[in-house]
Amino acid sequence: MKIAYVLPRLKYSGMTRIAFLLATNLAKTCEIKVFYFGETSPSEKILNFKVPVQKIKFTEFCHELNDYNIIHSHGLKPDLYIYLNKNKINATTITTIHGYHIEELSYDRGLIFALIFGNIWNFACRNLDLAVCISQTMEEHYQKLGFNNTKTIYNGIQVPIVNRTFNKNNISNHSNRDYLKISTVSILNKRKGVEQIIKLLKINKNCYLIAIGGNEKDINRLRNLANELGVINRCNFVGYKENPWETAIHSDVFIFPSRSEGCPLALTEAAALEIPILCSDIPTFREMFEEDEVTFFKLDDIDDLNQKIIKLNEIKTKVIKAKLKVKEKFDVEQMCRNYFQLYSRIN
Repeated sequence: MKIAYVLPRLKYSGMTRIAFLLATNLAKTCEIKVFYFGETSPSEKILNFKVPVQKIKFTEFCHELNDYNIIHSHGLKPDLYIYLNKNKINATTITTIHGYHIEELSYDRGLIFALIFGNIWNFACRNLDLAVCISQTMEEHYQKLGFNNTKTIYNGIQVPIVNRTFNKNNISNHSNRDYLKISTVSILNKRKGVEQIIKLLKINKNCYLIAIGGNEKDINRLRNLANELGVINRCNFVGYKENPWETAIHSDVFIFPSRSEGCPLALTEAAALEIPILCSDIPTFREMFEEDEVTFFKLDDIDDLNQKIIKLNEIKTKVIKAKLKVKEKFDVEQMCRNYFQLYSRIN
């Protein structure tokens, strides 16, 4: 079987990591090539695919795509490209929908942009042969929008390799090491809801935040809020790290306060590493984990968040079950098997 993956860029991100894992694992039995549109800036991490890659132009159809049985796109630009050229394509066309298009675009680009391009994006995905959703909650959402070409396949992860002997004191640049250390790992944009943790610091003087990831714009936005609330001395905005779990593994609790998610890799990676988890009570997380695996708090209810973190010992008792859930449901090999079976069935 010959499979072509079409990506916006080769930049390291949750979306491209899924394509990377699929390409790496399925290359053992399939012929695979990755096509992409844009270059990655020098300051961004590039995913080094172990299969051939080729840059293509959005304005020109790449006829080589017709050498493949399956064309699998990820992201707005690739989905639009495949839809616009569908009458030239002989292969089966598949997209993986990684989030809630209109909602996510509204956080990044504003409501007007989101309504226009989110609906165009939905139209394109609705007219491909298959749209894979990464949670059942997401599939139900898109079916309500008129999609009749959906299937659910959960994202899978490889358990991160970490050095557990790392000096715990190094995760804080503050002279007092006795705080309850909170870690979070994400792109830190508004959708990720990290401002809720900063507001928690205002009412709980015992907490210290280590925020890993994010670009300069979002880090500055959160830093300004921390300054306004007078808690900047208990915030450490680490920025990008090659392996964020080398730091997060030594925190007391991992908080994932997102407002909207598909099937986040960071949440499952934290669970796989047995880090106690406190996450926002949104439908996706309720689908992924049970009450005896992670602890939920009400979105934007800082008092509830505080009451939950006070019961840290209770949160810690759930880590083994959370780890087992990841192994059973979010394993990378299982994800790749599911996609391979899907490709084989529709090819």
